[in-house]
Amino acid sequence: MNRIKISFPNMGNCWVAFKSLIESIPGLDVVLPPPVNRKTIELGAKYSPEFVCFPFKVNVGDFIQTYEQYGVKIFINAIDCGPCRFGFYHAVQERILKDLGYDLTIIQLDQADLLEFKWLKTFNILHDMTGEKNKIKRFYNILNAAIIFLKKAKITADMEKLEAYFLPRETKKGMTVDIMNRMLKLLDQAKTIKQVQEARPKIIEEFLKIPIDESLNPLRVKLTGEIHVTLEPYVNLDLKRKLGSMGIEVHQDLSLIDWVLHKFHINFHRKALEEKARPYLPLDIGGEAQWVLGEYIEAMEKGLDGFIHIYPFTCMPENTARGIITAMDEPKLPVIFFSFDEHTGVEGMRTRLESFVELMEDKRRKGQNIKPIEKYQNHQKMIDEIIKNHRSTVDNIIDIIENMLKIGLSINPIEALNQINYIVNNLEKI
Repeated sequence: MNRIKISFPNMGNCWVAFKSLIESIPGLDVVLPPPVNRKTIELGAKYSPEFVCFPFKVNVGDFIQTYEQYGVKIFINAIDCGPCRFGFYHAVQERILKDLGYDLTIIQLDQADLLEFKWLKTFNILHDMTGEKNKIKRFYNILNAAIIFLKKAKITADMEKLEAYFLPRETKKGMTVDIMNRMLKLLDQAKTIKQVQEARPKIIEEFLKIPIDESLNPLRVKLTGEIHVTLEPYVNLDLKRKLGSMGIEVHQDLSLIDWVLHKFHINFHRKALEEKARPYLPLDIGGEAQWVLGEYIEAMEKGLDGFIHIYPFTCMPENTARGIITAMDEPKLPVIFFSFDEHTGVEGMRTRLESFVELMEDKRRKGQNIKPIEKYQNHQKMIDEIIKNHRSTVDNIIDIIENMLKIGLSINPIEALNQINYIVNNLEKI
């Protein structure tokens, strides 16, 4: 069996789940790209169209550095359909890099609609490359990879919520970030479904070692925007941790598992956000625009102290969402917008952020919040459930997806589709 080096672009902590998705196939050696750095940005900006999305440029820099430093010639990148330019990244990036003399291939991972199972084509290509012809082994590898991927993505999202909760409350500065980094490595070392399940309570136990000031009632801010900019810390100048170090509790729903559930058509929270946004934006125009509007309205309804929207400088959908938010007639929740590209500087962002925090603190002191100040009970309940290792609705949904995958990969396509549709249509009753 041929061993093949393969990689993928950076997107924050998503590497833990993405790595397991690929390395579960025997014969593939996953090489992690170098962390995004200034050189990544410079290379991407140099060889990409000037007004293309900033994540496009970061991806190009990732590919070049991974190719040059580790000799990786095969990459995987997701594709999508619809109005967003993201769906065309892989083809244009591959053309640019080949024109530069890089002998590489970018394999597309179709995630436009996961229930159509077009993503299986990627795994068939990978199995063909490794020389695996046994269909039973292929079936096992794909099923195992998908289940581990889902579980790791969910645990990673829980870890990010715990980090956001503990960071503004920690009394021993730096401990939360240190534990977060160590636990990501621990989760990465879990290679089987059983090991992943055993890792979860160990991770929670480590977070509970963090001493906190329970008397604090920190400012609560919703952070959202375009997915790559929101999840990749170097791209957004590590905004989430900056907020935490300033004593602010960040509420961020956007994550890899959140996106995957959406693509399986069972993310009911996103559907609720779409309904909230519908009077202002009745359809998906790309990016996260429609959901950003829904999250802004939801943040007002739940009495949060502020709202932060971040996005690539040239992203038309996100700029559209920004325009709608600023034109809304509802009582204004304090909101700040940050657009990012290769020219964004940390000092300018810090100055604006400090002023924004002062505004929120002043409104809270004067009792000018849209809703009375009170603990965000739903959020607190979610944190408590994570700490107590309770199974959440998302955990149950992941189990349902596992069953759908088993059905879809083991019986004839027509019957699989009928069974999947039945499950999806009855999810709310389960």
